[in-house]
Amino acid sequence: MEASIRDVARRAGVSAATVSRILNGTAAVSEKKTQAVREAVEFYSYEPNQFARGLKKQSSRMIGVYFPTAGTSMFEGSYNLEMLKGIEKSLRYRDYSMVLISETEEYWRRKKKTPKYLEYIRQKRIDGLLMSGLVNQARDDPAFRQIVEEYPVVYIGKRVHKDGLNVYAQFEQYNVQLLRILYEQGHRKILFFISEMHRNHQEAIERQVREELPELELYSVSFQGFADAGRELLSLIEKYVVAQGCTAVCARVIYEAQILLAACAQLQIKVPEQVSVISVEHSRNEGAVLYPRVSAMYVPAQAMGAGAAELLLDYIEGKEIAENSIEYEPEYIERDSIRRI
Repeated sequence: MEASIRDVARRAGVSAATVSRILNGTAAVSEKKTQAVREAVEFYSYEPNQFARGLKKQSSRMIGVYFPTAGTSMFEGSYNLEMLKGIEKSLRYRDYSMVLISETEEYWRRKKKTPKYLEYIRQKRIDGLLMSGLVNQARDDPAFRQIVEEYPVVYIGKRVHKDGLNVYAQFEQYNVQLLRILYEQGHRKILFFISEMHRNHQEAIERQVREELPELELYSVSFQGFADAGRELLSLIEKYVVAQGCTAVCARVIYEAQILLAACAQLQIKVPEQVSVISVEHSRNEGAVLYPRVSAMYVPAQAMGAGAAELLLDYIEGKEIAENSIEYEPEYIERDSIRRI
């Protein structure tokens, strides 16, 4: 069995990222560490793979930004837009540009998938890669796990690999916090919308709710396409709010909360008198422009994008990385859309 970069790192007593930087000549480390890595490489007869070879080439000063976004546009909603603002600011400040990489619909239909970013990496069109919105298929792809180990990449989302660099906003924790806030206001039946992209987090959220809030009846619904929901959304509100007696609804993002408020108005359900609404916002004070003003968890997407870009550029330029994983803490903002019962 061929040795991996992790075997080399383990023998040399350094991280896989340090091995990669030493091999491509960008590491600012001691001679002792360099010698340890060279000894381990010789011991295992290790050969860097196609991603690691040739990285010490003329820089393109281009960074790939990859959004799989199955079934939607990368420009839909404030999360991606705010994140792109942060990425662009950091890259521009350090004299880099970005290339946006998305997937075609055909990619999601194929059983054997080759992600689009591989083309950019193999052709040396980018110096590094930022990845966001990774669905389960993308995380499980062998190509993803390979580049996380041996290529300059930062992914935005929960840490799924012991190697690699990532930034994260505690998605499971802040969603449980939203439910806890409603629970403390007396709500015991809550309708909770979750996207297909985040279904892998659903079980963990529900398990924590059962442990911490045993009296809460949580109705989790995966529902795509709020903008074109029409009668389907009205039916869901009638089913869970009117028939099941849910007294609160968790919307996924602010623009969906806006559609939800309009649907409640159409059904003559008053917010917050008859049902409370809470959401997540990615641009500060998004929820303050709605009526009623929507209480929300502010997730600093722009800061996350900027932080991810800085982390990646530090890695590319051979600077010492203090933390492989950076967590951003969301902030709860209370407004007018929740009623104590």
